[in-house]
Amino acid sequence: MPDSAGTGDERPIEDLDATLFGEGYPVGLPVHEVAVEPHLRNRRTVHIPAQLQLLQELVHFKPSHSRWRITKDLVGLVRRGHAGEKDESYFDKLRREARHGKSESSTYGTATLEGRPVVLYAMNWDFFAGSLGVISGEVFQQAADLATSRHLPLVAVYASSGVRQHENFAGLTQMTRMVEAIRLYKERVALPHVAVLLGNVWGGVSASAVPNADIIVATSGTNFGFAGPNVIEAFEGTAVPSASQSAEANLMDRNIDAVLSDVAELVDYLARLYAVSAPADKRPELTKETETLIHNVTAVDQRRVFSFGTAGIHGPRFDDVTGAPDLVPAARRPPVPTERADALLEQYQDLIVDANRVDLEFLVRYAFTESVALYNHVQEPGVRHYPAIVTAFARLGPQPFLVVGTQPSYQRVGDAVIKRPANPGPEDFAHLHRSLEVGARLGLPALFVTDTLGAKPTLESERRGQSRLIARSILRGIDYPNPVISLVAGALGSGGGLATTPMADHVMMLERAMAYVAEPRSAASILYKTPSPTRDQVKMTLATMRSTAADQLEFGLIDEVVPEDPNPFVTAENVHRAVLAAFVDLRELSARRLRSRRHDRIQALRAFDIIDEGEAEPAAEPER
Repeated sequence: MPDSAGTGDERPIEDLDATLFGEGYPVGLPVHEVAVEPHLRNRRTVHIPAQLQLLQELVHFKPSHSRWRITKDLVGLVRRGHAGEKDESYFDKLRREARHGKSESSTYGTATLEGRPVVLYAMNWDFFAGSLGVISGEVFQQAADLATSRHLPLVAVYASSGVRQHENFAGLTQMTRMVEAIRLYKERVALPHVAVLLGNVWGGVSASAVPNADIIVATSGTNFGFAGPNVIEAFEGTAVPSASQSAEANLMDRNIDAVLSDVAELVDYLARLYAVSAPADKRPELTKETETLIHNVTAVDQRRVFSFGTAGIHGPRFDDVTGAPDLVPAARRPPVPTERADALLEQYQDLIVDANRVDLEFLVRYAFTESVALYNHVQEPGVRHYPAIVTAFARLGPQPFLVVGTQPSYQRVGDAVIKRPANPGPEDFAHLHRSLEVGARLGLPALFVTDTLGAKPTLESERRGQSRLIARSILRGIDYPNPVISLVAGALGSGGGLATTPMADHVMMLERAMAYVAEPRSAASILYKTPSPTRDQVKMTLATMRSTAADQLEFGLIDEVVPEDPNPFVTAENVHRAVLAAFVDLRELSARRLRSRRHDRIQALRAFDIIDEGEAEPAAEPER
């Protein structure tokens, strides 16, 4: 996982400020990459044909009556038999496979998800190990054409051993054919295309159709990769570690968006996903005065609840956060005057460790009327890990939104719970790019939420092109074609924080949020030229660097400061109203006006006054 985990340090929260150091390591706990193996305890074994049959039953699948077969074996690949055995041609193999009662490895037809019609394409491992050939390519083309002509969601279920050797290059070219069919579908249909990995997915399908889907989900027990373990072992000369190509491992590497426990959960998830992301009416009734928030705040001292359950990969779903807490979050301090250096340092520490502050997940659930997560979380004893950048679909009344941004993790320290700020790495920024592509194609307004001290500061991240990915994230955020609202919910640190905070159409900060060019301790180490700045040096840096939300509003760098409340549910209501009001204003603008306004806004990001001191003195002629 991209986030760091803790070591069970049980010092009091108030002592943690003494160990703040460097961008990305907020509470002085060493970085620990989450291993795959501890989280496979609830991993299932998938019997692919049975699971596919159950899936088709649950979605009321009606297959197309078209059945194709090749008329001639153009390649002529023959498997030589051992002594006393006959040689086996491609047609011999097809006839033998047909005894399973299947005519090919793929089928398509119509289905329903809670009454919503969809087109379903499915590969069956029970025929030729789900290998991709010309007929599979033809079936996929027909499925994509049907979904395109009827403007229906396209769901593709994959179980494949790779491209069929008996068809050689002709089979290989079906990879290109599937990619082109998906491209055309995306060009003409503003609905998510979902790839479902069910069982084993190897070879050509994993490197063509699957990555081009809008959203990639899998059931627990699935294995996924381009080169299978035998191929990798033959090339590298060493055995492949168990479960290293599992869906769960791919989830942690951000190659898969979400892992579902079984087919029943998968069907429910797909139904919710399409319900929440469905386009709104052409002109939904949505005004600033519209009260679409259903949740009622009943107690001023209400707290968030953090449950640390069984180890493993959980979700994607939201846990209940109401009722009496099972653990006490870090103490929430009331607002304090920001002119005092001590108060600013305290405010900064709150941003880092206060688990009762709102985060992206909390806002998705409580500032919107309906939502679905496109991510899982990983549970270890006393630590809940999230991907550093997460995405969700959410609705304000009838209007769907794309919500994307950084998400902190949480750790139990003694009797309290502290926040672990996110440090996104290259795979997280790549996930951000994919999410923005989906949102742009679906025509969704976007809410970006930021709470990070900066990008993941590791040599490996640098080698994998982190700088380039941050730059592209900034570009894609300001180039997003639909209304963009940015919210700094906690810390905005360095360029890694700016990558999830487009300075586009409307920029907001929560009242106690902060923005800085570098995490304050790092900034102090640069300013005072020491790797270990003192507390007073950090405090003085904070007191003089003008990092508060009020400062950014005064500089004209943001548009709005959203009031905070000790009760996070009240803060969520405030965010709800602010997002609603901003969107109502922005949706009145044409696409051309929106882009022009955005361009002017970005060009005016100066804050400092600039004076023209006249023409520069001409350079002196060089002596000859």
